[in-house]
Amino acid sequence: MTMNGLFFVHESMHKKYTQGENFTFVQKLPQLIFTLIGAHILEVILCYLSLTDVHVYEIKALPPQEKKNGQKIMDIISCIQRKLTSFIIFTFILFLFFWYFISAFCAVYQNTQKIYLRDSMISFAISMLDPFIIYSFTSLLRRISLTKLCRKKCCGSCLFKISDLIPIF
Repeated sequence: MTMNGLFFVHESMHKKYTQGENFTFVQKLPQLIFTLIGAHILEVILCYLSLTDVHVYEIKALPPQEKKNGQKIMDIISCIQRKLTSFIIFTFILFLFFWYFISAFCAVYQNTQKIYLRDSMISFAISMLDPFIIYSFTSLLRRISLTKLCRKKCCGSCLFKISDLIPIF
């Protein structure tokens, strides 16, 4: 809802009074796309701070009988603690900002609350469909890269690498 409010521009509120509440989906599409991109960027940052599986795999990969492993393990655990602490602090600050922004937005723009809530629900529905679209596209690229449609070996490996990069987390 906050991302939707950030991209809720003054012109769309003015058009509400001049044209009524009838907006087409095409007119709202840029706002929905910007909301989706902003949410993805925020998701990538939060996933970077919260996912610690790479560090666990580093600990598992260490040889079991070396004396230096104790210090390496403690360094990795302290790195995990720093990441999770920064995740909690960053998330808390984000929640405070989101709460303040939504309450202030709805208090200032009381006449546009229905439109804002409707646009937020549309954005939520699109964000629920977004993973299906992304992973379907990724699967399609991998299928093309592994089949005989891609005759050149270079083309197939490039498509496979692109499909590996698309879902960042």
